[in-house]
Amino acid sequence: TFVLTSEGVADGALLDAFKCEMKSMEDGSEASIPLTWSGVPEGTGSLAITMHHYSNPADTDPSRANHYLALWDIDPTVTEIPHGDADDGPWFMGANKDNNVISYTSPCSPSGQSAGHEYTITIYALSETPASLPTESSLDVTYSVMLEAIETVNVLGTAEITFTD
Repeated sequence: TFVLTSEGVADGALLDAFKCEMKSMEDGSEASIPLTWSGVPEGTGSLAITMHHYSNPADTDPSRANHYLALWDIDPTVTEIPHGDADDGPWFMGANKDNNVISYTSPCSPSGQSAGHEYTITIYALSETPASLPTESSLDVTYSVMLEAIETVNVLGTAEITFTD
């Protein structure tokens, strides 16, 4: 069974230590949520990871999703990304939520806003890295771009974590 977990999530909620990460003064990047997975399907040639949230849960158009993480070309032998290391591996990363930095964006609901924003992190076991994705980290890769690219290859399995902030 293909399983995705995070020590940053407990009982369906993002732990406070992983919310509103501080942006790096150097490049504006944020420390990514820690992720661990197991049971990668046999024949997987590449892994990809996305994290998204819909501001309006009734509107599930990927082009209007807020995207927090886009990673691709992850070697299938990799089984974890420690806290803060999503931008440090031998894989590629897409744009943050604001499309202005190649980075992860941590959930950070404004003070006083009711809790319950739902976020989903998905890992995809792919037959190969989609040819339409660049061979370098890129601001052009968003959640909808990732989904379109993933549709061009065989998806051998997926695993998800859904949590609220």
